[in-house]
Amino acid sequence: MYDIIIIGAGPAGLSAAYAARNAGLNYLVIERGCIVHTIYQFPTGLTFYSTPELISLGDVPMIVQSQKPTREEALNYYLKFVETQHLNIHTYEEVRSVTGHDRDFTIQSISQTTGEQTYRTRKVIIATGAFDQACTLNIPGEELPKVHHYFKEAHPFFNRDVLVIGGKSSAVETALSLYRAGARVTMSYRRSKFTGIKYWVFPDLENRIKEGSITALMNSTTKEIRPAEVVLHVAGQDRTIPNDFVFCMIGHEPDVQFLNSVGVQVRPEDRRPIYNPDTFETDTQGIYIIGVITAGNVSSETFIENSRMHGPKVVEHIKSLIC
Repeated sequence: MYDIIIIGAGPAGLSAAYAARNAGLNYLVIERGCIVHTIYQFPTGLTFYSTPELISLGDVPMIVQSQKPTREEALNYYLKFVETQHLNIHTYEEVRSVTGHDRDFTIQSISQTTGEQTYRTRKVIIATGAFDQACTLNIPGEELPKVHHYFKEAHPFFNRDVLVIGGKSSAVETALSLYRAGARVTMSYRRSKFTGIKYWVFPDLENRIKEGSITALMNSTTKEIRPAEVVLHVAGQDRTIPNDFVFCMIGHEPDVQFLNSVGVQVRPEDRRPIYNPDTFETDTQGIYIIGVITAGNVSSETFIENSRMHGPKVVEHIKSLIC
């Protein structure tokens, strides 16, 4: 019987594990991918908004070469954090169900190496992040293998016609990376102007558009994706352009089906789970939710910087109840 089982080994889950260990509680972290899997999925070479001290955990400093950490530096930091703090984590193990009630939950999971597993725990903390599922366009051709919802690196797309759908930071940085790697880039965005872009990135985009290196089709939508072209709706008319690859960078959302299956209610309009903001406990007593998932798909509200503080608060609350 564990005191706490934490589902998810992102920064929020790691901060909860660190707090649980320091509180003397018996805990386990279960992660279906690798440590900080979401950060691993970030583009190669990405630079964070934040300074190192704002995304470090506990009292373990993050050492970086510049003012802001890169994806690679962050990955290395979180791995070293897990290693030096001796955190109890099972990676590549997916939680399939959470049943039972407060102080006696049963968790069923399946491990890549050991198969089906069963655990009992007094409390459950869900820290699975808000990037479990990519938002989709639901248009013909979106299932083609040339369509991607995540961007890793630009090298394979040299001398190819690439469409980037979206107009926020992830779409803009994807477009710029592709351009610098020699791709012919077109951006399609449903709004009249780009929004939510890092201030130091926007001038680069603006200059590339002005010089014609990147084509930006504003107030446009994608109607159909074909093997060698795409059909866009621009200024009231359909327009067909050559295309080899599509990056649909329109956002991600939590795994609502999983949340509902464990008794966590989610607001349909923004995928925001319902929980007590003081304790982070959901309507299902004994189940807590922390990290960026607390904001649903409103990604502008919760980041590593503020969500890394959720875990210690929850652990303090849980300890007051079971000790």
